Amino acid sequence: MRDQRGFSLVELLFAFAIIMLVITISLAAFVERNRRLQQASEIILASQALANEAEYRRRIDYADLNDSKLAPPEFLSNTEVLAPLTPFSTIVSVKETQPGVKNVLMTIRWRNGERQAKLELVRVDTGGSNLW
Repeated sequence: MRDQRGFSLVELLFAFAIIMLVITISLAAFVERNRRLQQASEIILASQALANEAEYRRRIDYADLNDSKLAPPEFLSNTEVLAPLTPFSTIVSVKETQPGVKNVLMTIRWRNGERQAKLELVRVDTGGSNLW
């Protein structure tokens, strides 16, 4: 037996188990990386759409923020940037928290409501123009 060369069956099985463990862990890490990359891409798109809508809402006169014709409860800005998130929904709500102060909450929901991004603006009636 001492003159034989090679590996025993136990050694081969142990080496195979180690290789399979390394492959499994690498695959799991790759899948998790792709999932997080997808989430990051979705958040970037939602943030861009929220920033665009914030500019539209900032330019509406303070008194007209509650007017459903001038400031509807959905986004005024172009939402084509959100096409990869289809189906998605956009919601805008305006609440007067105290006299002369309104909070404008903009929300985007996608993946059947599982994911959402929000941005809230505080608008104050300064008596001046809406362009500051």
